[in-house]
Amino acid sequence: MLEPLVVDVFGPLGDPMFRLPYSKASWSDSISETGSLQLDVDYSREVLRIPRGLRELLKLWGVIIAAHRFDLVSGVDVVKHAGPLTDYTWDHQSRKLQLTCGGGWSLTSTRLVLNHTLESGWVDGDVLVDEEHPAGAWVLTLTGSYSDIARGLVAEAMKWGALPITLPSVQGGSRTRTYNGYDVAKVSDRLDELAKLADGNEIRFDPRLKSDGTLTFDLRSGSNIVGHEAEIIDHSWLEDTDFGAWHADVPGQRVKLKTVVGSGSGMTNQVYVIGGKHGDKTVMARVTDNSSVLPLLIQSADTTHTTATELATLRAYAQAGVAYGAYPDETFSLEVGEEFPVRPGDYADVWVEDDFLGDMMLQLKITDVDGSSDSDWLTVQARERG
Repeated sequence: MLEPLVVDVFGPLGDPMFRLPYSKASWSDSISETGSLQLDVDYSREVLRIPRGLRELLKLWGVIIAAHRFDLVSGVDVVKHAGPLTDYTWDHQSRKLQLTCGGGWSLTSTRLVLNHTLESGWVDGDVLVDEEHPAGAWVLTLTGSYSDIARGLVAEAMKWGALPITLPSVQGGSRTRTYNGYDVAKVSDRLDELAKLADGNEIRFDPRLKSDGTLTFDLRSGSNIVGHEAEIIDHSWLEDTDFGAWHADVPGQRVKLKTVVGSGSGMTNQVYVIGGKHGDKTVMARVTDNSSVLPLLIQSADTTHTTATELATLRAYAQAGVAYGAYPDETFSLEVGEEFPVRPGDYADVWVEDDFLGDMMLQLKITDVDGSSDSDWLTVQARERG
């Protein structure tokens, strides 16, 4: 029996404010994405008891809302999803308030990749960068592992103003990334670029209730699991291990196979990546998968990295493109009981008996987890590992 899901409102830095009565809640989480939390608030007597009225309290980007449930096994409150309030809709006739929240990743979309030195040295006017005018504070150079670079981006953003984010320890490494301030890119976009590199890390901002009742988001990038350093894996339900595989092939199990969707729209075996410009020169890279099982040469272009000027970086994006595009985009949808603490990034072996798939064990990596307050089932999206 699961404990009830409760919803609390926190200040912009994670300080607790009040409990929010709700009629329906649903959440969605994905790997290296912000996710979302949707809430319906009916104006009951409990809501009307909140002083000052909700409009005065629920300020857009001024509060963080968290849905959490007490876990009887671990003895802690597990935050299912939390994020800043980004949108609301009030329906006067039905007296219903609908709230939309982002996730921890959303907080990094409020900051630009700017060296904090610019705050005190800012002067409106032309930005001239050449041999006689060094970039100076317009450049932010970060070194270490990919986790360290992600950490550095967030740490620099927090110098401009506090955020309720807990940073990981520094790992150390030899990778380097240089960011030009005059590109005025969002921190969230640069984190997304890191995660999309061929050897890039998965990134998450996991919400957590601290012992003092405040809320924080733990920045996580990669893991300490040998052979899976770039992945975030909290749980593994694998054949021949203590947790064991899931069985969707046995009646009465709290695991059900729902759909299998295959799409060939993203398939490719030759990727061209267009980068930034040096004067009148444009940097380009191409990677071809000569071992591809595709019967056709499928060419594709990635024009989203116009600020990348290093050839090695462009090649890493192209390598990621051919690795992703070598196989159909096949998504497995399952329903899993919420007693399984499934998180995006987890591994699961699933036995199925199916007319389309046949009788087999699927070796899956969880990519998306959706839940709702009116059901004790989670909807899980996954892809085959490999």
